[in-house]
Amino acid sequence: MEHIVLALRTFFRVALPYFRSGERRTACLLLGAIVTAELALVYVAVSVINWNARFYNALEKRDWNAFYSELETFAFIVASAVAAGASQYYFGQTLQIRWRRWLTANYVSRWMADGRHYRARFVAPHVDNIHLRIANDVYLFIQRTHELTTGLLGSIVAFASFAYILWGLSAMTPMPGLPSFIIPGWLIWGALLYATAGTLIAHWIGWRLIPLNFNQQRYESDFRFAIVRAADHSEPIALIRGEPVERAELSQRFSNLVGNWTRLVATQTRLVGFIGGYAQASTVVPALIVSPAYLSGAIPLGSLVQAALAFNKVEGAFAFCISSYGKIAEWKAMLDRLAQFEDAMNSVDESRAQSEGVVAISQHSDASFGVDGLSIRLPDGSLIAGMPQLSLRAGDRVLITGPSGAGKSTLFRALTGLWPSGTGRVRFPEGGEVLAMPQRPYFPLGTLRRAIAYPRADDEVTEEAILAALNEVGLSHLSARLDETADWGVLLSGGEQQRIGIARALIRKPAVLLFDEPVAALADASGRDLYRMLLDRLPDAIVMTIDRREVLRDFHSGLVALDRRDAGPTPLGSAAPLATMPA
Repeated sequence: MEHIVLALRTFFRVALPYFRSGERRTACLLLGAIVTAELALVYVAVSVINWNARFYNALEKRDWNAFYSELETFAFIVASAVAAGASQYYFGQTLQIRWRRWLTANYVSRWMADGRHYRARFVAPHVDNIHLRIANDVYLFIQRTHELTTGLLGSIVAFASFAYILWGLSAMTPMPGLPSFIIPGWLIWGALLYATAGTLIAHWIGWRLIPLNFNQQRYESDFRFAIVRAADHSEPIALIRGEPVERAELSQRFSNLVGNWTRLVATQTRLVGFIGGYAQASTVVPALIVSPAYLSGAIPLGSLVQAALAFNKVEGAFAFCISSYGKIAEWKAMLDRLAQFEDAMNSVDESRAQSEGVVAISQHSDASFGVDGLSIRLPDGSLIAGMPQLSLRAGDRVLITGPSGAGKSTLFRALTGLWPSGTGRVRFPEGGEVLAMPQRPYFPLGTLRRAIAYPRADDEVTEEAILAALNEVGLSHLSARLDETADWGVLLSGGEQQRIGIARALIRKPAVLLFDEPVAALADASGRDLYRMLLDRLPDAIVMTIDRREVLRDFHSGLVALDRRDAGPTPLGSAAPLATMPA
C-alpha cells in the first residue's frame, strides 16, 4: 500500500503542473470531453447488453416484429459507438499533443538554462541520459497515462453500470447446486473472487516488469547515446582507426540491452500466456455459472446471454490490472525516470542556493573584475586549483598558464559559476556581459549565420555586423554562404572554427572575455595577428586567456601560473597552490 501511495504522489507531482498551467482551461475541457466520450462508450456497452437480452428473447419467441425493431435499435447503437469512439480518440490525442508540447517545453527550459544541463553531471551523476528522458520518456509517460486513466475510468463506470444489471439477475438466478440458498448479488461476488484470484496470480508472475522496464529504457538510451556520439565524432575515429574500440563499446552496450530485453521478454511471455488463458476462460466461465439456471428453466435465453455478458463486464472491470499489467509496469518506469529528472533539476538549484561549499558569483557597480579566496574542488573534496586574490580593471589582460591537469579550464568553469564544488567569491562588472569561449567553439544546428551569431538568435544580429566580423577574422570567403545549412562543426577546419569564435567576441563586445586556447589550431604568426586584432577592437574588455604554449604572452600585462599538485582531499576553504607575477 505504501508503494501505491508513493507512486500516486509522484504521479501528481509530475502530471498536475500542466493542469494548473496557462493551458489549464483547454486541458480541463479536453479532459472533460474524454470523460464524456468514455461514459458514452460505457452507455453503449450497457445498451448492447440490454439489446442482447431483448434480441435473443425475440429469437426464442420467433417474434418477427420485435426482431426487426431490435435490428433498427442496433443500427442506432452502432452509430453511437462510432461517434463516441472517434470522439474519445480525437480528444485523447489532442490532449496528448498539447500536454507533451507543454511538458517538453517546460523540461527543456529548466534543463537548458543556467548551466543545469552541465551541472547535473556532477550534482546528480546517477541520473543517466537526461536528454533522452525528455525526448522519449515524456511521450511514453503521457501516452500510457492516457491509456490507463481512460481504461480505469471505463472500468469503474462499467462496474457501477453492469453491477446494477448483475444484481437484478442474481435475484432471479439460483446458485448452481444450491437453489434454495440466496446470497444477495452473488454473481457480483463471484466476479470479484474470480478477478481477484487472476490479479494476484498476474502480480506474482509480472511484478519484475517494473524494474526490467526501467532498466530497458536506460539501456536503450545508453546505446542510442553511444551510437550518436560515435557518429558525431566520426572524423577523429576514422583518422586514428578507432573503429574496433567503438565497435566493442557499442557491442557491450547493445549486449546489456539484449540481456535485459531477454529477461523482460521471458517475464512478459509468462504474463501474456496467463492473461491469454485467463481471457479465454473469462468468455466461458460466466455462461457456465449461469447455464444451470437456464437449463432448469429458471431464466430465458436472453437473460442467460445478458447475465453472461454482464458478469464478463463486471469481472473485466475488477480485472483491469490484469489486462493492463504490462502497461502499468511501463508507465511506472517512465514515471520514475521523469521524477528522477525533476529531482536532478531541483538538486542543481539547491546546490547553487547553498552558501557553503560553492563559489559565490556576484556583480558590483564599477567596471572591475575580482576574485577572493577561490578554491576549486571535486565533489569529494579533492583540491583542483585555486586563486587567493585577483583584481582586474577595464583593459587588463591576464594570461593563465600551467601544465596539463593543473585546472585551467576548470578555473574558467568556476569563474562563470558552472563548477559545483568550491569556495570563494567572484565579482563581475554590473550590467557587463561575460563571454567564455572554449578551445573548440560549439556550432548549433542550422545556417552559418546562426553559427556566427550564437549564442544570440540570428535575427538579433545585423548582417552588416556579421559580414564585418567575418572580414576581420579572415573568413570573408564565407560571406556568400551565410544562409547555407550544414554541419559547420565538421565542415570547417579547426582554425576556421576558432576564427568564428573570435568573430563572436567581436560581435558581442563583452565586458569580460574568458578565452581557452583561442588560437591553438592556428599557426603561431596567424594566431598572434588574429589575437592582436581582437584586443585592438575590444580595448576596454577584461581578457583572461588560457595559453599553455604561451604564444600570446606578450599581449598580457599579468600572468597566473597554476601548478597541479596531488593535494588529496582537504577541508573546504583551503587555498590552492598559486603563483602570480608580471608578464
